[in-house]
Amino acid sequence: MPNYSTFERLQLKAMTKAASLVMAPSVERAVYGQFRMTVHAVTDLAPHLRRITFRAPELADHRCNGPDEYFGLMMPPAGRTTLELPSADRFNVRQAIRRMPEDRRPELRWYTVRAHRPADAEIDVDFVLHGDAGPGSRWASAASPGDEVGFRAGTATYAPPPDAGRQLLAADETALPALSAILESRNGAELHAYVEVPDDSFEQPVAAEVTWLHRGVDPPGSRVLPAVADAALPGVDYAWLCGESALATGLRRHLVRDRSVDRRRIMFSGYWKLGQARG
Repeated sequence: MPNYSTFERLQLKAMTKAASLVMAPSVERAVYGQFRMTVHAVTDLAPHLRRITFRAPELADHRCNGPDEYFGLMMPPAGRTTLELPSADRFNVRQAIRRMPEDRRPELRWYTVRAHRPADAEIDVDFVLHGDAGPGSRWASAASPGDEVGFRAGTATYAPPPDAGRQLLAADETALPALSAILESRNGAELHAYVEVPDDSFEQPVAAEVTWLHRGVDPPGSRVLPAVADAALPGVDYAWLCGESALATGLRRHLVRDRSVDRRRIMFSGYWKLGQARG
């Protein structure tokens, strides 16, 4: 079990408290486990979507905190086939990686656990492929059974309060795996879901009705922001907004300013930022 310092535990507590003042809380996790896992299978679901199944003995005991559980995927750095993991005794995995020699630092990107099968010690992860635009896509495009990567536990962000009967969900293609898992877990809430993607080749079957929006070559958020602004929503008790940074923050701004939604009932996360390398 990781041995976090007292200072790091205080840091985590302060960060959690600060975040709770401006956004809906995530689910807390006491220990962020770390281990190696191997690629078991690779399945292409669509032209831009690849599902990779990972196996590790530790996945038999891992417990997900919610439907959109995310984790840190650590991949060998460019030019290397072997993977060296950072110290597991530091809460901040990015700081732990920066302490490693530059030529041995793993690449780190965050992904959703699309499915978890403890009995098989497996997880499925869906990767949106966009060429060499980022280390995650580059690695997933070439992944094959037997490849080794690192797992760093995260947690779930979708945690609506019990009285959140009317929920707004919005995502782009990078947050679609998480949104799909949320839709599969619906528990009677009235869900209004919007997904903005480049074109119809990014669409996939989901467990509930969603509004698909095609932005073409326009910037992220150019379709979903006006769609939500024009929607005759009966009210929003909770919102989950994830995808490109401007898309998520733009939707949050609209809900707070124009619809008077309490910011502490809005979970938003920028999975990537236009102009910067994606995962």
